Amino acid sequence: MSPMRALFPCLLVIVAWPALSGDFTLLTGLDYSRGDYGTPAMSETWYVPLVGKYESGPMIYKLTVPYLRITNPAVGPDGLPVAGDCDSIESGLGDTVASADYALLDGSDGGRLLVDLVGKVKLPTADEDHCLGTGKTDYSVQVDVAHAFGAVSGFATLGWKKFGDPSDTDFRDPIFTSIGLVTRLAPATSVGAAYDWRQKVTSDGNEIQEFTLFLTQRLSSAWKVQLYALKGFSDASPESGGGLQLSHSF
Repeated sequence: MSPMRALFPCLLVIVAWPALSGDFTLLTGLDYSRGDYGTPAMSETWYVPLVGKYESGPMIYKLTVPYLRITNPAVGPDGLPVAGDCDSIESGLGDTVASADYALLDGSDGGRLLVDLVGKVKLPTADEDHCLGTGKTDYSVQVDVAHAFGAVSGFATLGWKKFGDPSDTDFRDPIFTSIGLVTRLAPATSVGAAYDWRQKVTSDGNEIQEFTLFLTQRLSSAWKVQLYALKGFSDASPESGGGLQLSHSF
């Protein structure tokens, strides 16, 4: 799915950390993944984002600007096959992603159910000639849901993505979904797991299937870190991956 798999839905952050607050949050991290994606060569991707998040009432606005480094490019950061001749190592600015999140149900009335409506647009700031993006604008919409069941909270996402089509391509517009659980081990520590699935985007492609384990640690009222590890189960997903996210609320 997203290269920065630690950036789970904003409503999950509310479920896991109801005491955290702040109108503006800065996030960064490091994501690493590797896989052959059905090709003879092993491809490795390093993804380093800078994320700004602003909260105002029921709205959350987010802007992500990443740096990418890909060895033996086989697929782009969104799991799409890359076209053209690429060098064995490509690096540079990735695609910028902007999103708006509306909290339809935020638990403020004491309820255990949280529902967010999210819209995203991917701006083609990456260089498609260097296999860092498609050079086209993508759009997606999704619904994020979370519910607390005592010490354990469940969360799920259901969405649809409209891919921009580079020349000589006709990408399908897939449905995607995620389901997972999170629980606290201590007041400042939570652990969880998530499964991601997405329809294939080409007729001869594969569905995305990924399983992620993550640990979130609150370091202070402003600082939080998340560590995660990933296992893929299809040629459209990396064989393995992992990373960390560090965030600071103001």
